[in-house]
Amino acid sequence: MAAPELILRFPGPTQVSVAYDGNDSGQFAFANPVTEKDRNDIRWYVETYGAQSLADPDDEEARRIQARLPEIGKALFNAVFADNRAAGRLFDRYQDADGEHRVLTIDTESAAILSLPWELLHDPTGVYLFRERPHISVRRRISGATGGRNPFVLKPKGQLHLLFVVSRPADAGFIDPRTDPRAVLDALETQAPGRVTWEFLRPATLNALHERLTDDTRPPVDILHFDGHGVFHQVSEKDAEQDPGRFGRSIGSEIQRERQARGDPQSDAPVGIGFLLFERDDGEGHLISAQDLGENLFRARVGLVVLSACQTAALDQEGDPMASVAGRLTATGIPAILAMTHSVLVATTTALFGNF
Repeated sequence: MAAPELILRFPGPTQVSVAYDGNDSGQFAFANPVTEKDRNDIRWYVETYGAQSLADPDDEEARRIQARLPEIGKALFNAVFADNRAAGRLFDRYQDADGEHRVLTIDTESAAILSLPWELLHDPTGVYLFRERPHISVRRRISGATGGRNPFVLKPKGQLHLLFVVSRPADAGFIDPRTDPRAVLDALETQAPGRVTWEFLRPATLNALHERLTDDTRPPVDILHFDGHGVFHQVSEKDAEQDPGRFGRSIGSEIQRERQARGDPQSDAPVGIGFLLFERDDGEGHLISAQDLGENLFRARVGLVVLSACQTAALDQEGDPMASVAGRLTATGIPAILAMTHSVLVATTTALFGNF
């Protein structure tokens, strides 16, 4: 039985409609309550405050932001549900729905909407929605991302196969290569003994991944777990020309696609693109965009891509929602992608993926 799903559809950054169980509120005005200061505060709280170990952390500022988080969540909730009676009634019905868990989907092509901290949604008379029982999961769906290509349908299997890609280029910052896999494998051993097999890709290069995915003599890959560095990088043709071995082969077309999306194809200014940092044959870093990665994963029918890497769902508010690694991968028809909107701490990924 499918989980109850409440859908917030945004045709643009200032309009929304709410749909549930075959009923729709109709379109109404949406005013974004999240300020640029709120965004910067959240980024500092998530990326900087928790990572400060040598310098004295600003605990007072952290407490101020922490107290502000539920207020941001309530403001987002009210912006959708408070002033439209039909939307409010649909939420009440959804909240009363039975099931082991529920899903709230943000459906839009607007990067400004996708980049909002929807995980903070907070019922003004209750709790954060993610703390509701049954569970409410928030997910983002980019309207029209697949260009007419439907995600392939997953069929239940008695056993799944997991491929770890643990990328540690010599010129990148150190991350313990044991942390993520240990958390995942410990959880599998506890929660699903004998139901998931696994292997590690060696070396962690794009060519090695292509060869593995096309090797019919080995088990098909159901889940790919990338453990490494991710960046949302401002890049131009000049950058690619100065260091051609640093980027994947599709970097030129990715830059042009992003410029087209911004309506400025003649510009030579850098544009924001998401990358995963694979290894090259010489052990140095190789910035791989989702265009270089996605088609191989779709043809191999990889059903879930887990990106344990910073900023893999990061977006420019004024840019293209398809510029992030996660957004671009959806265009290939991969059914599900788990990614990060910010830089994350190793301890965070350990807790997240162990539970997941």
